[in-house]
Amino acid sequence: MAAASDESAARFCFLVDWYDAHADLSRSYQLLYFPADQTIEMYDVKQRRSFLKRTRVNLRLQDMYIGAAINVNSRQLVIKAYGDEYTHNELQHQMERTLMVVKPAAFGKAGAILDSVQKQGFTLCRLRMLELSQHLAQSVGSLEQGGASDIAGGRILAAELMKPSAISDLHGLLSSSSHGGKSEVYAPTSAQSVRQGLSEIFDEPAYSRTPRTAVFENSTLALIRPHAVSAGLVGQILTDITQTGGFEVTDMELFRLEKADAEEFLEIYKGVVPEYHAMLDHLTSGPIVAMEITGKPDIVDSFRNFCGPPDPELARVLYPQSLRAKFGVDKAQNAVHATDLAEDGPLEVKYFFKILVS
Repeated sequence: MAAASDESAARFCFLVDWYDAHADLSRSYQLLYFPADQTIEMYDVKQRRSFLKRTRVNLRLQDMYIGAAINVNSRQLVIKAYGDEYTHNELQHQMERTLMVVKPAAFGKAGAILDSVQKQGFTLCRLRMLELSQHLAQSVGSLEQGGASDIAGGRILAAELMKPSAISDLHGLLSSSSHGGKSEVYAPTSAQSVRQGLSEIFDEPAYSRTPRTAVFENSTLALIRPHAVSAGLVGQILTDITQTGGFEVTDMELFRLEKADAEEFLEIYKGVVPEYHAMLDHLTSGPIVAMEITGKPDIVDSFRNFCGPPDPELARVLYPQSLRAKFGVDKAQNAVHATDLAEDGPLEVKYFFKILVS
């Protein structure tokens, strides 16, 4: 395929996989993305025929990176590779990855630190809370001078971030910001060190080596919805929850829900809430951040009240300082999901942090 001659004619090619649960197999497609009008075409590689004619989608170029899960017509597609040399050459520099770890001593500032990097245009690719053993911390920083031993011994927040010149830009930001740089954040200085750290923290074997930090009792679930994640509001919402609300976040991870998982999670709202289908479509439209919330009596009721009414317009009138009043758009895109019933709090937490992660 010929390379695009100008920005208006640009198109990028990706190889994507879709897991067909009914057939229990993965199907491969070539996906063409046209950023000028946010449209895509898909081609069935095996059958050698068009699969999807040019269609408008709610996707940005920064959403299209290797390893990302995107949703097209309620199907979750995983981007496996660049599809041609032009796409590889154009995007390999735009899509540089880096690792940021908020150290245990600075964990209380995690929201503010994350917010500061999001405001500088970093895309949040992966995120998880965990505790590292001394041995694993040494493995994460084994290629760095001085290592990363001080990220062991307590809860940390690890984030995979992406933007052009991500590694150097993150170091420049940490050096010039009010945060304590190396005293509060570990960030590798080379691409090789970044790959090592990301592998030790986020690759599949890491989950068996690092048990969940969730407590699964006297807790409730919060979900930061896709529109708030894509708008770079995760840090602000986290700060509001911990600093303004006085709640404790005892586990956190970025998820991309397949439709079947979202349907199972939202089952109790089906036929009850008029916005059910809009909620379902939105919950599968992009990444979400799940959090276990603890730290107060009657935690489910306390946190639900802190979030405000499901309708952000009503929340702005009655509870203007609530999360939905500040960050919500409408009833489906109301910034955060909060557990409704007290008995469902630990159950919803287990659904994300035991069932989905397994």
